[in-house]
Amino acid sequence: MSTRTKTLFAAAYMLHVAWIILLASVPPVSRDALTHHLAVPKLWVGGGGIHERPDILFSYYPQLLDILYMAPVALGHDIAAKYLHFAFALLTALLICLFVRRRIGSSWAALSGLLFLTLPLIVKLSVTVYVDLGLLFFTTAALFSAVIWLEDTTRTRWLVLAAVCSGLALGTKYNALVSFLVLSLLLPFFYLFRFRRDNPHAQQLNAVKFGALFVAISLLVFSPWLVRNYSLTGNPIYPLAQGVFPVQAEVPPSPDLATTAEAHARAAMQEQAGKGEKPLGPLLTRRLVHEESLAYTLLIPLRIFFEGQDDNPKYFDGRLNPLLLLLPLALLVLPNKRDVRHNDPLLFGAYTVLMIVLVFLLKDMRMRWIATIVPPLVVLATYGLRVIHRQLEKRLDSAGRANAVTAVIVAAYFVPNLLYAHALSGKIDPVPYVTGRVDYATYVRMHRPEYAVIELANQRVAPGRRVLGLYLGGRRYYFSANAILVNEVFTSIAERSASGNAIADRLLELDYTHIVVHAGLFRQWLDSTDEGTASRVNAFANQRLQELLVEDGFGLYEIVPPAPP
Repeated sequence: MSTRTKTLFAAAYMLHVAWIILLASVPPVSRDALTHHLAVPKLWVGGGGIHERPDILFSYYPQLLDILYMAPVALGHDIAAKYLHFAFALLTALLICLFVRRRIGSSWAALSGLLFLTLPLIVKLSVTVYVDLGLLFFTTAALFSAVIWLEDTTRTRWLVLAAVCSGLALGTKYNALVSFLVLSLLLPFFYLFRFRRDNPHAQQLNAVKFGALFVAISLLVFSPWLVRNYSLTGNPIYPLAQGVFPVQAEVPPSPDLATTAEAHARAAMQEQAGKGEKPLGPLLTRRLVHEESLAYTLLIPLRIFFEGQDDNPKYFDGRLNPLLLLLPLALLVLPNKRDVRHNDPLLFGAYTVLMIVLVFLLKDMRMRWIATIVPPLVVLATYGLRVIHRQLEKRLDSAGRANAVTAVIVAAYFVPNLLYAHALSGKIDPVPYVTGRVDYATYVRMHRPEYAVIELANQRVAPGRRVLGLYLGGRRYYFSANAILVNEVFTSIAERSASGNAIADRLLELDYTHIVVHAGLFRQWLDSTDEGTASRVNAFANQRLQELLVEDGFGLYEIVPPAPP
């Protein structure tokens, strides 16, 4: 790589990193950050360590990265958690660069890192406090280590490293179960493929042995989370697979018998879950919710590269880039035996296809659920670019013309990425906050309309008392008052109570003194419930609730104690 090329790549990387840091340097307002990735670490910090919260299902998820977020939360610098998350994107880009350099050289390696970092899905994740980039890093390390091991299976340390990284991915997010399953299937298969001309019976035994070693080490690394959940609930992967593992609930079977707010919340959630309808499968969701035809739904594995939109479940809640699909196809249609001499396209292609198919069959598609396909696709896209460049050199008989056409293709990849980053900056609007024209609370209030009533609740709720949050989407991070955000708490009490006064008395008995509610969504529930329950709730609101603040569709109410006899 020439000095000029190095300078250009260095400048591109520095500009991108600076841009992401600017976009990330605002208070956290994304949903998952406020529901658990920051909210649960905040509860742990306030409680003096990791502890169970039965009213928060997310607290039972694997939380390797969430533990890291405890440090910035404890220090009062929650924005730094975004930088930690972005660091995993940089580490993943480094893995991609090192892997590609090992295969086809440093110039292509430097390009591959930018192909990854500027992708819309990665940009969006880089400026939020999620854990997906940590999952991406550990899964990519596992995949690349497995590929290196398959090149020389006497170097068992690479297989062990792959298994350890797979276990760390499992400890980061349950989504890693899919990639773990895919890798567990592919490793023995590609081992046999590599030694297909040797003694087949002996190699089959070795394939089983190495596959079992990978699975065992991965689960051993993952085991602390399995043991924790099993000891608390009887289900090692709670709240998943509740129909498979009997839950050993340490709460009364009925909410009526619960004596604490946490026990009542968990009992109410379990009761309502038992009454609720089973969730629709992915195909029915597409048919009934998104109103898609079966033929159009079956095209989702291709549509994800062309139709993605942020914050829109119909369009997979995230964006990729069409060339991330088209460039790897060059490896299929163009001669490339001398350009790509490894089995990477076959293994990475199999991994990508299996990941997409499994997620497509198991759940309604979301980009973050298949995010682990991005690094191998970036590698394949880089290989594809190199093959295209080589073919252009041969057919145009001119290195300059080949370079020009390749540059156009590269620009076609980066232009939509840059346009997306520009549009995202308009939504985030970091400059007023970064320059000090807008303070922390004002910025949050601009993006989270419930923040004003939460601030007042934090001032009004006395120590030892609780606020009940209704229809807030679980966004609890900005509560400093003791809060339980479980809609089923109110639903259960309202359905069981004999009167509006009885609703208020039961809430006060559980130490709830205030309610924060999304008025519109609460009215929708009230309109859908039976007349008796609606009548009691209206009586409760009229007789025992005092309005303290209503702003932007959210309200804070105080529960009035009963009149003295």
